[in-house]
Amino acid sequence: MRIIKLFLIIIIITSVFSCQKKVNKSTIEGLWLVEKVIMGDQSMTPIARWMRFNTDSTQTSGNGWLQHSYGKWSLKDNQLKVIDSNGITDTFQPFTIVLKDSTMTWKRKEVGQQIEVSLKRINTLPVSGGNKLFGLWKLTKSIDKGNDIKAIVNPSNKSMLHLRWDNMYVQHNIPSGKQFGIYKIHAHKPEIQLVNYGNESKFSFWNFSIDNEKLILNSTDNKSTMEFERIYKFIQ
Repeated sequence: MRIIKLFLIIIIITSVFSCQKKVNKSTIEGLWLVEKVIMGDQSMTPIARWMRFNTDSTQTSGNGWLQHSYGKWSLKDNQLKVIDSNGITDTFQPFTIVLKDSTMTWKRKEVGQQIEVSLKRINTLPVSGGNKLFGLWKLTKSIDKGNDIKAIVNPSNKSMLHLRWDNMYVQHNIPSGKQFGIYKIHAHKPEIQLVNYGNESKFSFWNFSIDNEKLILNSTDNKSTMEFERIYKFIQ
């Protein structure tokens, strides 16, 4: 009986270690999606965050379709060091990494708190909600403080919102004619910030959701709602 138990224990231990890949340079080369970032007891996972480790020890990273960092990476035993050439100097110890199938975990301490990053291997860049906002949208519904104001803000039924790739937006066919501004997407949640150009600039914050060809904006103060449908040409 003892021999059988010992044999089972050996099988279990062997199975656990067989699931973990030996960490070397070639095993982490490629494209990875950051699935979760935990700092202490808080989750701080950015949306559509990715990292690409190249064979020449260079690395790039970004969010969604945007690459915003580049630099070098090095691996010694299971200690990973990432250096961003256009970023802030990393003064902390390298990450201790563990590979298991197509997933990878990084761990280290920063300012006395345990950091854990979970990643999975992917083949194409992830698409963020902000990426899906790009394009031309026709206003179909506008509610303010419970009142339907579409006839006021969109009397011609031709009002459009154009969200451009360069973080500029243009409102077409509104009562004042045309309005320009800039927008910003929150890094950790589906929220868009709008601020118009002009002498009376005003900031507004909206939670957004996209369902097929429909965009819904709900103001963060829960007072206003706008709905749009995607279109592919400007309405004259």
